[in-house]
Amino acid sequence: MELLLAMTVLTILLLLLMSAVAIITDVWVESERTIQSNQRARASLELFTREITPAVVDTRMQFIVAPGKNLEKVGAQNIALNSPAVLWMAPLGKGGELRCIGYYLYRNEKNNHYRLKRIYIRKDNENGYFPKLIDLVNARNLDIRTDPVSSGWFIYNWDSQAFDDTSTYNQKVIVSTVADGVIAFWVQCLDLLGNPIPLVSESQYHPHSDLLFNSAAYFHMATSTPFDNGDSFVFLAKTPFVMKAHRLPAEMEISIITVGDVVLKRGLSMPQMENVLRKNGSLDIEGSVKLHIKKLEESGITEVEVYTTRVKLTNGA
Repeated sequence: MELLLAMTVLTILLLLLMSAVAIITDVWVESERTIQSNQRARASLELFTREITPAVVDTRMQFIVAPGKNLEKVGAQNIALNSPAVLWMAPLGKGGELRCIGYYLYRNEKNNHYRLKRIYIRKDNENGYFPKLIDLVNARNLDIRTDPVSSGWFIYNWDSQAFDDTSTYNQKVIVSTVADGVIAFWVQCLDLLGNPIPLVSESQYHPHSDLLFNSAAYFHMATSTPFDNGDSFVFLAKTPFVMKAHRLPAEMEISIITVGDVVLKRGLSMPQMENVLRKNGSLDIEGSVKLHIKKLEESGITEVEVYTTRVKLTNGA
């Protein structure tokens, strides 16, 4: 009887110990998931911020925020629906040499891959992917001119191999993964007075374009005080007298939503991004994030992290 009682007590103690270990393990896994998401988000936003801060434009080059689907025109696959692609030039090479930089959102539901991708092109790219700044043979070459309505100046010479980073034998690839588990990605351009810039695609006056922001578009940006109509940013119609702005945003706001590997392995249906717009045609990032989180919760996904940062562009003043 004493032996039976001792074994019963020992069994109860072991069960309590196992229960405690299970709880501790769950907490540890959850902590690891949070740390993992934090590391991914912080690293990707830090890199994005560091590279976009020195962005430059002039009459020969652009800075654009385009619908990610624009990259599909040149062979990119699995672009997340309604997500943006940001493309710009920055002096990030040795001695201030220019590099072509870009970011976009990749979504492959079949393989549970949700990734923030980075484009990086050196001036000496042997495949001709680097945007052409000058043509000494043909000064009238229209392909090297910045366009007020399209992203063609960047993507004109890109092809499907430029985006195929699945093959180790592909020597033409110019993209890499910045962070896994990124399920949503928004960028908002701000003017000198700190106001969200309306999307080019929403303007009633500017020539038709599907772009969100374009440094080579026709617009005026207020410097210290709003215009007479109260606006701080105005798109212009194309006339013989209007000129391309060749201006950068003063600031950029970037938001991403991430999930950990544990969530991805559940195989739940991940809702698509949606963009909420303000009455003036600018992107409402806060509203877009809230809407996406609501859709995630309706799909049974609650373990998400939201990260937002704002960065001033050195040459945007």
